[in-house]
Amino acid sequence: MIKLFIFFVLMCFSGACHKKGNGTGKNISYLISPFQTDPDYATTDESHYIVRNNKTHLNKLLLFIGGSYSIPKNYALFCDHGATLGLDVISLSYPNKVATAPLGSSADPQVFDHYRNELCFGNQVSDVVSVDLLNCITTRTIKLLIYLNVTYPDQDWRQYLSPSNTLIWDKIIVAGHSQGSGHACYLGKKNRVDRVIMLSGPNDYSTYYSSPANWLSETGLTPLNRQFSLLHTQDEIVSFDNQVANLRSLGLLTATQSPTPADNLSTPYFNAHALSLHIPAISYHSSTVGANPILPAIWTYLLTTP
Repeated sequence: MIKLFIFFVLMCFSGACHKKGNGTGKNISYLISPFQTDPDYATTDESHYIVRNNKTHLNKLLLFIGGSYSIPKNYALFCDHGATLGLDVISLSYPNKVATAPLGSSADPQVFDHYRNELCFGNQVSDVVSVDLLNCITTRTIKLLIYLNVTYPDQDWRQYLSPSNTLIWDKIIVAGHSQGSGHACYLGKKNRVDRVIMLSGPNDYSTYYSSPANWLSETGLTPLNRQFSLLHTQDEIVSFDNQVANLRSLGLLTATQSPTPADNLSTPYFNAHALSLHIPAISYHSSTVGANPILPAIWTYLLTTP
């Protein structure tokens, strides 16, 4: 718990709360309270962070899901970079006060699956979180898109919603950091999304059974060639070996493969779908979303490579 708190403080001081534009257009950002999207949300909820470029538009949504105890604007560096590329970007506010890694000590073989299910979809199946339909990740995203469409009708946020206000998943890149990387992966299992990007995760490793969570190996709707991961070899929150085991269970690596070291490479990174860093960092776990100058090229690869 203390490590997680320190890590998010360090993220802000290391530049993760910085906003930038680009040479051909300007990134415009908003902070929108969930309460603005529906009065049934708590007024104390952290604000969503929304950013888009005013000239370049790829007509794809980057839905970013942060880690435990984070606030959406912690991830401004990554999100602003996505907007610079022409993505419409949402860094979502959601209930994130129950961390993933400690659940590994549970004897319940479904603890991770039920945790992800309830947080992503609001199904009342978990003993470790209490998240209803209104507060789940999917509903919060839908409510925000409806609000953005009404408030900024010229920005075409409606393109990410069906006529019945369900998410058009194949127009959505789902990315996340730490806890959020697992949510991104889980959403990609249950829906055919444009792509999945997992930063410092997923972290669903059972220390009780010494094995990855069961759901990771289940067949999902998003093909593996549309999924990407970036880890740090010295991650201090969840061990690199356990994260690699999770990627092997997912199918992103074979049983003998390891992530491709990216520090001294340039695009296309041997066309790898799992990359690793060994860069110096104040927090290795947060280094994948930090301010190191090699990261923008890696992020561009993760977000845009065919």
